[in-house]
Order: sequence, then structure tokens, then C-alpha cells
Amino acid sequence: MSKNSNTKHYNNKKSRVFISGIFNVLHPGHIRLFKFASELADEVVVGLQMKTEHDHNMLDDNERLQALQAVSLVNNIVLIHDLVAVLNELKPDLVLKGSEFKHRDNIEESIVQAWGGKLVFSSGENQFYSEKFIHRNGYKNEAHFPTAYRNYITRHQINRALIEDALSKISATRVAVIGDIILDEYIDCDPVGLSREDPTIVVTPTDSNLFVGGAAIVAQHTRTLGANVDFYSVAGVDSSADWLETEMSAHGVNTFIYQDDSRPTTVKRRYRTQNKTLLRVNEYRSHSLAKNLQKQLLEDFERNIDSYDLVVFSDFSYGLLTTNFITQLQAIAKAHGVNMVADSQTSSQRGDLSKFKDLMLVTPTEIEARLAVDNHDNDIGLAVVIEDVARQLRSEHVIITLSADGALMLDFTDPSNPRLDSLPALNKNPVDVSGAGDLLLITTSLLKQIGCDLWHASLMGMVASAIHISQVGNKPIDMKKVRQYLDQI
Repeated sequence: MSKNSNTKHYNNKKSRVFISGIFNVLHPGHIRLFKFASELADEVVVGLQMKTEHDHNMLDDNERLQALQAVSLVNNIVLIHDLVAVLNELKPDLVLKGSEFKHRDNIEESIVQAWGGKLVFSSGENQFYSEKFIHRNGYKNEAHFPTAYRNYITRHQINRALIEDALSKISATRVAVIGDIILDEYIDCDPVGLSREDPTIVVTPTDSNLFVGGAAIVAQHTRTLGANVDFYSVAGVDSSADWLETEMSAHGVNTFIYQDDSRPTTVKRRYRTQNKTLLRVNEYRSHSLAKNLQKQLLEDFERNIDSYDLVVFSDFSYGLLTTNFITQLQAIAKAHGVNMVADSQTSSQRGDLSKFKDLMLVTPTEIEARLAVDNHDNDIGLAVVIEDVARQLRSEHVIITLSADGALMLDFTDPSNPRLDSLPALNKNPVDVSGAGDLLLITTSLLKQIGCDLWHASLMGMVASAIHISQVGNKPIDMKKVRQYLDQI
């Protein structure tokens, strides 16, 4: 494999850096490590640990070898049966290991010192798009699974009939969605020019479209997928709240919306021109829900809890889902054996997933995951972060969304044997990424609740998300397009 041409731009390079591991499933965290390695040396050599007869969950050597061969950052790959022997033969100038190994015993350190080598710890940077370093087959059309998805389908023995059966059973599922209302207003503008009075861009509005957002669209997505939905939230005493009630009712969502005259209904206005957002103006209040409204919500929720199969917490940090209130809601759900899933978004507001515990599934972004486990050190690898999230939130499953890099999925139902996999983003040309995580959360959650494993459920979650971001606005998904993808399995 040819040497990465980018390495010529770095000074004081060593001749060879060595990285070893199992690489059972190649994910963006590995690519970050390889990228960092390519910046340290002219030659990146990867040592692939050979499979033994006791490694039942490990992919075959050839499968893992082929995955590594597709990475342009890797110059050479060697199979490892005896690590010490390989190191003595290669004599690398640097041995690179993830930061999580920094405070462990590392056999490599004393070995490389014999020829003046050095052991380096890092997990690479997260500020780049890792898929560009992997050779993939092209994307022919929207209903086409690329190579990475084909391999995933084979690896997990994805069964189309199982998915279709699960989708057909969603209609018998009753879901409670609890979270913040957001209305998304898209104001299309024509650019006029630059103000002569000050350096301000001048636009003139031409059209305006209002969409349901926040936890309210999660409830609509849930209904569109077929489930029966009760939606619990708070709104202002205003026309926006009236419009929302009408929209939710039109989509078949049963609402428990408690009006609070101390806050407006949250509205996010996006001023756009030529499919680009120029400015976003948020109208909101984020103080805690009044005690009397909390009491009403708790009473309604507890009265209905026996009818629910799943509770979805969709937190946007606008004052509804405070830590104490979540504790009370979760106590009710746990007492009745109802599964719970959660998402707490960090964008313009500061989310905190650590408020939630004992979950079936949680779907943070990488920054949300790191904040949840107080891990602000980007040196710590993704594989460590995702397990920390599962452990600290006591979540059976975790999906970390990685924007253009897709998602990293963890099955933590058996903490002694965590299972990790990843999928790249399926839609490479998104029109509007708003709400992509909402579709991933609710689609995966519903299929998990029906009885699918994480691999079947998250595949369809990624499909739903890819379809969703091909349109402007956070609108309910078109189930016909979901079935077009199913035809490819």
C-alpha cells in the first residue's frame, strides 16, 4: 500500500510507527489513531492480533485484514501471534497506543527502549471526517446499501423478515414521550446586499414555513412509525401553543400539554438563503416548571403508566426535565417495569445525559457522551467513552452519533462481554440535518422494544435518519422510503 502523501508536510518524522490490536470492528476511533500515527512517521505499520480458537466473538483474520487494507493511512499490516517477536523484527521508532493504556503496564515500553524507540499514548483528534480515509464503493442511489452496510448485514445476519415483522408489531406498542416543545420556523430570504451604513448582510424574507420540533417531533415520528403515543410537555399561553396542539392532533398524537404563562412556547427561527442558514434566533425561557404543573404531569403520567410499553425522554434543556423531576418520573416507570430511553441534546443549550439512569438505550453525540461521563479529554478513545457512558448511566445499549462519520453502537447487556460495531453515514449529501438524531433514537428504540437486537434496530435507525435528512425541516418520515431500503436486504 502506498505511503500517505500528507506525511510529507510534517517535520521531524520518525521512519516507522507501530500500532497493534484486534480491530474486530473498524470504527472512527481507530481511524483517528491511524491519522495521528501518519503525522508522526513516514510509515504506519499495523499489527493485527491473530484469532485463536477461544475467540468466538472475533471476526476471522481475513475479514479484519481486508478492513484494515481499505484504510489509506495504513502502509503495512502484519499478523501477530507473538507481539515481542514482531517488535524485535520491525524495530519501530515509535509504538502508539490509545490514551487509556497510559497508566497500565505496557510490555512494549521496555522492548523498544533496547533500540532507542519510544512508546507514545494518544487517541487522535476528533476534528476531521474519518470516512475520507477509507476506500468504499460508490453510492448509486438513495435505496442502495454501500459496502460497509453490506458487510454489517452479513456480519450480524440481518434478517429482512424479522425487521418487517417487528415493524408490523409497532402498532400494538404504546409510548409516552416526555420532553421540551420546540417550533422550528424556516424563513426563506433573498439576499439584497451589504448595508452601506455598516458591514451587515441585508436580506428580504420571501417565504416562511413552521415545523414541529424538539420532543414534539419525536412524538410525531413515533406515531408515524405506527405506535400509539401520549406526549407530555409544557407550552406558553400563546398562538404557537394552539398551532402545536392542532398539528399534534392531526398526526394522531394524544397530548398532555401544560400551559405556563411565565414562558413563551419555544420557537427557533432560521433565516435562510440558497439552502444556507444565515442566522438563528431562539425565543425561549429555560426556568424550571412550576411545582403545580409538575404535580399535574406526574399525576397524569402515573395514572397512565400501566398502559405504556416504553417511555422516551427527549430533553432539550428548556426547564421541563430537571434532575429532581426526572428522578420522580423514572421511579414511576421503574416501579411498573416500563423500559426507558433518553436523549439530552447539547447544541445552543447545555444538555446533561447523566440525569438519566437505568435505560434501555441512550443516543448521545460525541460531545454529549463526553460531558455525561465528565470526560472532556479528547485523548480518550471512543471505545472507552462509549463503555463509560453505558456503565455510568446503567444503559443496556449506547449509540454515539458522529455526524458525517455515522455512529458507534455498543451492546452492553453483558458488561463482561461488551460488543461494539459502527456504521458510516448513509446519506452523504444531507439537505438539513435537524432531527437526524431524533429518528435514530425513536426508530431504534421501537424495534428494540418489539424484540429486535441492537444490530437490526440500529440499522433501521440509521436508514430512517438518512432518509430524514434528505428534506428541509424536521418532518415525519416517509415509511415508503424505509421499505425501499428493506428491499435491499
